[in-house]
Amino acid sequence: MAADANGDVVDAAPDVAAAPPPPKYSSGPDMGLGMGRAMLAMQLFEKGKKLYADCEADPNPEEAYERTHRLMADECLKLAQSHGGIYNKAAQFVASLQGGAGDKGIPKAYIEALKVVTDKAPFKPFSEMDECFQEEFGGKSAKEVFASIDENPIAAASLAQVHRAVTKDGRHVAVKMQYPWLKQHLASDFAVFTMFGQQIKPGGFDLSWLVRDFQVSLTAELDFEGEAANAERCAEDLAHRPDVLVPDVVKEFSSKRVMTTQYVPDMTRCDNREGLIKAGYDPKRVGAALASVFAEMVFVHGHVHGDPHAGNVYVRPRKPLPNAKDANAETNGKTEEASASSSNVEPQIVLLDHGLYHDISDDLRADFCELVRASVNRDAFTARKMSIRFCGESGGLFRFFPLVLSPWFVFSSDVTAADLQAARKGALPPNTNLEDIGKFLVSLHDEGGTNMLGVLHSLGYTRGILNDLKFPEHLRLRAFAKFATLGVAVKDQNAKAVVSSGISSMMAFSLLLAQVRVEVLKWIIAVLTPVAPILAIAGKGSPGLAATMVSPAAHGLAALAVFIARLTEHPELMC
Repeated sequence: MAADANGDVVDAAPDVAAAPPPPKYSSGPDMGLGMGRAMLAMQLFEKGKKLYADCEADPNPEEAYERTHRLMADECLKLAQSHGGIYNKAAQFVASLQGGAGDKGIPKAYIEALKVVTDKAPFKPFSEMDECFQEEFGGKSAKEVFASIDENPIAAASLAQVHRAVTKDGRHVAVKMQYPWLKQHLASDFAVFTMFGQQIKPGGFDLSWLVRDFQVSLTAELDFEGEAANAERCAEDLAHRPDVLVPDVVKEFSSKRVMTTQYVPDMTRCDNREGLIKAGYDPKRVGAALASVFAEMVFVHGHVHGDPHAGNVYVRPRKPLPNAKDANAETNGKTEEASASSSNVEPQIVLLDHGLYHDISDDLRADFCELVRASVNRDAFTARKMSIRFCGESGGLFRFFPLVLSPWFVFSSDVTAADLQAARKGALPPNTNLEDIGKFLVSLHDEGGTNMLGVLHSLGYTRGILNDLKFPEHLRLRAFAKFATLGVAVKDQNAKAVVSSGISSMMAFSLLLAQVRVEVLKWIIAVLTPVAPILAIAGKGSPGLAATMVSPAAHGLAALAVFIARLTEHPELMC
């Protein structure tokens, strides 16, 4: 306890200068531990390999595959929960990164089973977590430092567990503590993975760089002081937006392995469409806010949240609910939930876990903006030039880069009727195989695109959430087009000035034109899809040529659609 200048008792920060107790777990690698964990994973892999091979011989292969998906998904969940750490992180990735491949890329059984690891990993006893707190704060228990702390966690994920607490001056906070054994487990796992990565080259590709990148990323996430700095910059970048909240960091109770932030009540998972509707939100408004926030991060600021899975992205009411209580005036730590009868609740995206960010240089960010604008405009020449900028010209792999951003960008290169049908279904072209994807990843990395790989991961995570919300693709691309247009302007101006100050009439016209061009793309896809089979049978039919033929009509329909939307839709749906 301490007193301020007026003699009032205030909260005192823990004495971090005191000698901490010796750590219970080593931070160095234990090859035996890492190898034992890896062998269990390998056994599961071999089991799955045999089961999937048997599916082909089954009289009903489709049912056999579905049955195997469910069985192996449950086994993978058990492995992730028992191993934790990097295995839990991998499970989060599988559960969240759907992209445009749909069930063909990641069977739905895996996504559904592994969703639990995003924020409900197996809880560890508070006494075990308190060991980390004591090591960071001079031997003092969290129970000594805070007026109260709930021993039951409110969330648990791959690296840390979160407990709700109240400071001695009455602030409600969330305290995130690393698992005390985490450093040893990660060091052990990466020592083994690095060894395997140098020896095993799937398809002839040297992917050891992928292990190194993953290790660098996870090491960054272990530094909660770095996470606090990322959170503060993100909050500053998005301070002009009422539709996003980055919880304040409480620095006096934060360290390298413990991070304390303001507690945010009344949150709903962003991917829970039914829960959002029940709480009074319009899922389309939530999706528009999410798509817009991340498009601004990527195309305007070049500082992108690197781990936006559903356990790190929530929604809360932008304004306090009529029946909700202030977090600092709650009784028994509970708030009244939003009434199911609430309607038109203004959504505010809450961004958690800022341990991993991807930074894009201004030049690379500007080129990324040009690529998106060219893809929306069906400007194949510019899209080709910008794609080569990111992943090189060798082997024509640049063709796939716009398609990773959206299957609707099929007109950014030579396309086939089959490509057009796949775009309509939200899938990658049928002639894209694992070898093509491997070459693409290697070439992108070799061209210095490590940060771009991270950005693509982030966009894949958010796209998975948007899929859960049934958010229309043309609205996602509206956000891309808007902020790519603003991002080009950032080349000559301060980013904050571009997005927070008044928009000039010239820029307003450019943004309107971007919206129309997205609608044109939407109508061309819709009009040509029914005739794609005919073009495919004809053999020499060209969807690109057909797109040019229907373009005038599509422009008329698009202009009318945008005009009606601006009259009838909520302004935020214009992204």
